[in-house]
Amino acid sequence: MRATCGKLALFALFVFGLGAPAFGQQMLEPPTNKYFLGKGAWGQDYPDQWGLADIGFDASPNSAWRLVKRNAQPVTVAVIDTGLDWNHRNIDWDNIWFNPKPTPRTVETNGKHGYVDDRIGWDFFARDNRPWDFDGHGTMVAGIIAGSWKDKDGIAGINPFARLMILKAVNNFGITRMSFLAEAIAYAADHGARVINLSVGGKGDARVALDAIDYAYAKGAVIVVAAGNEGKEVKDYGIAMSDKILLVGATGFKDERMGFSNWGKISVAAPGFEILSLRARRTDVMLGFQGVKYTAGANYVGADKRYYHASGTSFAAPFVTGLASLMIANDPNLTNRQVMDIIKSTARDVGTPGVDQFTGYGIINARAALKAPKDYRLLASIHGVEVVKHGRGVAVRVHGIADANAFKGARLEIGKGDNPKRWTSIGPAHKCESAKCVLGDIPAAKLGGSKVWQIRVVVEHNSGAKREARFKLQLG
Repeated sequence: MRATCGKLALFALFVFGLGAPAFGQQMLEPPTNKYFLGKGAWGQDYPDQWGLADIGFDASPNSAWRLVKRNAQPVTVAVIDTGLDWNHRNIDWDNIWFNPKPTPRTVETNGKHGYVDDRIGWDFFARDNRPWDFDGHGTMVAGIIAGSWKDKDGIAGINPFARLMILKAVNNFGITRMSFLAEAIAYAADHGARVINLSVGGKGDARVALDAIDYAYAKGAVIVVAAGNEGKEVKDYGIAMSDKILLVGATGFKDERMGFSNWGKISVAAPGFEILSLRARRTDVMLGFQGVKYTAGANYVGADKRYYHASGTSFAAPFVTGLASLMIANDPNLTNRQVMDIIKSTARDVGTPGVDQFTGYGIINARAALKAPKDYRLLASIHGVEVVKHGRGVAVRVHGIADANAFKGARLEIGKGDNPKRWTSIGPAHKCESAKCVLGDIPAAKLGGSKVWQIRVVVEHNSGAKREARFKLQLG
């Protein structure tokens, strides 16, 4: 994450046959890149690209990549960041987007949003068509999404069908303006980006950027945003407050939420600790992080120093972007809402059962997401409570989401304490598609005998799969 400017429990995975490839369909074989298969590249005792296997992209017969058609379609992915070292040997020019209709140099723009000769993207600071990366952050993000499988001595990106649209809206010192982010988001939407990665954010007035996100979402883009690395609640964190994004937290080797990962309205989580990717020439990303003790060059990897390892939600977000874009490559008819719902609905629950503020619906699960039918949806969340009149007394009204494409039912339950051993049924919960919807009311008389209660909504799919969300209620 650069620039200054609870989790769902899946009790039963799909029992119906999901997205099985057609008979005789040729499917994608996993890559054979050195760092994808390797271990200990910088002296560590775990795989170099451990995060890929953690979400289902491994070399096994059950690899998520084997669920993708070998002739999947190219998909445009906008990387709004510090630019790209497009001459890196692990970036294939086939994975870079080329504008089919660049603005010709003969056009007089008078400085008004004239993207002259914008062949691979744009630099919104320099106002030119050379979005080169002098910081290194954007190149790392791009490598996670689309590091070339052809470079056998390098890393493997998630999506070999990605076409990276390079939009430099963060300067060489990791600083941006909301107006630049907004312009870049609008550019991406207008030029056909199906997925937009924003490993950028911070506090501040983000109205113009939020409007741009609404615009891009309306045009069908999946927008993925890094939660940030301050270990704080994302309340008032600019673009993180949008309800039209996938907000991504970071997890480690043991599926634990990393302490630096911001919390709050997290959608899903992905690996964000010691992630290996590409190093842009003459850059050292960690030197740009304030308050971090770091020796120059310490995170370089390889004899040629072309690779780099670092931690942060910035590097968790492109795992989600890579998966989302691969899903679209495999089925271009998927809508942005379907992609977002599937990614959340199939996420692997970790930590405390139920949706939480730290890892959202859980760690993304590429195998389940790529298997899921395009309309698959199983969502549960509690967004807040309020006290209301209830007959002659009062009740706690619960707002949230209880939704499924094949909705079998939902129920509200309560339990005493922080970690209830027993749950008491309140009754059925309403089917709710919006966070403002009323799931149900809990009579105050039911809440005696404890100052701390957990409220739980459990949603069941016709397949037998279940998801739950919890909310801590403090009385007195």
